[in-house]
Amino acid sequence: MSRDELAIGAAIPGFALRILGVAVVAGAALALQPAPFLQIASIVLAVAGAVFPRTGLSWVALLVVPLALLVGDASPARTAIAIAAVHLGHVLATLCLAIPGRSRAALAALAPTARRWIGVQLVSQVVAAAILLVPRADGSGLAWAAPIGAIAVAGLAYLLLRRTN
Repeated sequence: MSRDELAIGAAIPGFALRILGVAVVAGAALALQPAPFLQIASIVLAVAGAVFPRTGLSWVALLVVPLALLVGDASPARTAIAIAAVHLGHVLATLCLAIPGRSRAALAALAPTARRWIGVQLVSQVVAAAILLVPRADGSGLAWAAPIGAIAVAGLAYLLLRRTN
């Protein structure tokens, strides 16, 4: 009887992605959220989401991070941390749906996801910094830009989805 083996190169255990997801949510909640109840709730939800990824609790745990920006000041550092944490938490939660905790994930297979995350962060961090530099105006300010941005996002989503089908 032969024992077949698949050589995948450098790899990490699947549960490491779940631990990293909990660490990202916990770190962001502790760094950004001033309310201890919401910190604890976010961490408990992240752990439950790591144990049971199909429940979607990992995404619910991520809701605490943007809420922290609403109750606190929108400093550039807090905003940058929130953007990176929510995006990385989302990516890790999505990977946990596809990669079982008892399996191994090849680092070469995770590299494209890491490159996409870095690319999105480069753009989103620059846009967030630019928005924070715009002076606040009395009255409507930049409220007119919201529908234009929504139309642009919808158009981009349409183009990207059309290309894949």
